Amino acid sequence: MLQLPARYTKPLSKRMVTDGDVLIQVCETFMATKEDGNKPIVFDEWQRWLLRHMLERYPAKHKNPELAGRLRYRQIVVSLGRQNGKSTLAQALALYGLLMHESGPTVIGLASSVDQARIIYERVLFSIRSNPWLAKRFKKATEHRGIHLADGSGTYHVKAARGRAVQGITVSLGIVDELHIIPDELYSSLTLGTSTRKDGLVVGITTAGNEESTTLLDLYTTGQNAIDGGNERFGFFCWEAPVNCELFDPEAIKAANPSVAAGRISLETVISDMKTIPEHEARRYRLNQFVTGSQASWLPGEFFVSAAGEGIDDITGCVLSVDQTDNFAHATVVAAKKVGDKYQTEVVASLNQFTEHELADFIAELYKKHKAVAITLDDRKSHALKRRLEYLGLEVWSLWAKEFATACATVYQMFATGKITHANDPLVVTQNARAHTRYYGEAWQISRRESLGDIDAVLATVMALYVASARTESGIGVY
Repeated sequence: MLQLPARYTKPLSKRMVTDGDVLIQVCETFMATKEDGNKPIVFDEWQRWLLRHMLERYPAKHKNPELAGRLRYRQIVVSLGRQNGKSTLAQALALYGLLMHESGPTVIGLASSVDQARIIYERVLFSIRSNPWLAKRFKKATEHRGIHLADGSGTYHVKAARGRAVQGITVSLGIVDELHIIPDELYSSLTLGTSTRKDGLVVGITTAGNEESTTLLDLYTTGQNAIDGGNERFGFFCWEAPVNCELFDPEAIKAANPSVAAGRISLETVISDMKTIPEHEARRYRLNQFVTGSQASWLPGEFFVSAAGEGIDDITGCVLSVDQTDNFAHATVVAAKKVGDKYQTEVVASLNQFTEHELADFIAELYKKHKAVAITLDDRKSHALKRRLEYLGLEVWSLWAKEFATACATVYQMFATGKITHANDPLVVTQNARAHTRYYGEAWQISRRESLGDIDAVLATVMALYVASARTESGIGVY
C-alpha cells in the first residue's frame, strides 16, 4: 500500500521531469546493505514516490530561463516515524550527490554526533566497496577521511552538528539527520553554503521534536507555507498521525509510518513495542507528533501498582544505590537484585542531616553487611562521594547524563513488561507521582527540575535496577 504523507508539497505537473527515476534504477542495481546480505536494495513504493518528488526538475523549456532544467527544491524536509528507512533514503541521496547531482560535488552529512552521521557514511562506504561498478568510480575510500571520487573532483564527509562545523564550506548537497536537534545557526550556515551552487540542496530527514526544536518548528512553518503556495522551491513531506488520535489506532500508526502501511514492518510488532515505552516517546517517535519538553509522571500508575510486592527475598549480593536531594539534606539508599529473569527492589535506608563522610561510612557499612556487588551514584552531583567510596574500596557505578537517560528508558521498559517487584515503600510511592520527565536533546529522562518535590528515592530505585540489569548482562563495572 502506498501511504502518502499527511502534508506535502504537490508536484508542478503530472508529467514530472525528475532525477529520481534514474537514482532508483542505480540504487536498486548497485546499492547494497549489510542488513540485506549484500543484495541490491529494493525500495518500498512510498520511497520511490518520495525520491521522484524530491528530485523534480523544472522542464528544459520552462518560461523562466533561470529555472529551466534546474532542481525544483533548494531545501527539503522529510518527517516520518522512526525505523521507516530514513537511513536508506539518506544513503541513496548521498550516492546521488556524489554521482548525479553536480560536477565537483561536496556532500556533507550532519547529525547530532559524528558517530550518528557515520551510520549513513558507512552504508555508502559498504555499497562502494561491495560493488565493482561503484568502486571504480571512487578512490580508495577510507573509514575516517571521507569518500573521494576517482578523479578527485568530489568528496563526501560527515560532521557533528555543533559550532562552526560547516561555516565557510561551499556545499553541493547537505544531508541532515534529525533536524529537531540541529541549532538554527548551523542549519543557516549549511543552507548558505549551498547558495553559490547552481542546484545546491539541503535535505533534512527527521522525526518530530518538542517546543525546544526551534529549527524544526520554523521549517514546519515554512513547509506549510510552501504547501499553501508560498514557496515552490521548498519541499515538505510529512507523514504524521492525526491530532488527538488514539495512541494505538492502526490507521494513525500507518499515517506516520509508511513502511507499516506498505507491510514491510509489522503493525502488531509496532504496537507491541509502543506499549513498552512512555506515551510521549510513542507519540513522538512512532506517531511523529510534536510533544512538550516537560512531560507528566514518568511512569503510569498502573505499572507501578502492578509491580508492588514484598521487595527482595534475599538481599545478599544486591546492588546498592544512593541519591541525595538538591539541598543535600536527605538521602535514600535503595537495593536491587536480579532473581531469575526478574528484578526485586526495596528501600534500605533514608537519611536526614548528614555529612558527606557520615554518608560514605554508612554506605560502606551497608555494602559490607549485605555483601553488595556495586554502589550506584548520579555522576552529575556526587563526585566527592564517589571518590570517598572508591577510597574505601567499593565498586562504584557512576552514571553520567547519557547513561542516566538510558537507565530511565530501560527501567520503564522493565516495569512495562512486568520484570520488577518493589516493596511498595511509602517514600517511593509518594515520590513516584511527583517524578516528571524532560527531553534533553533526543533523549528523555526523569528531571529533578520538572518534578514536584524531592525524588531521591525514585532516582535511587531507577539507578539500582538499571545497574542490577546492566551488571548482570555485562559482568563488568563502569568506573
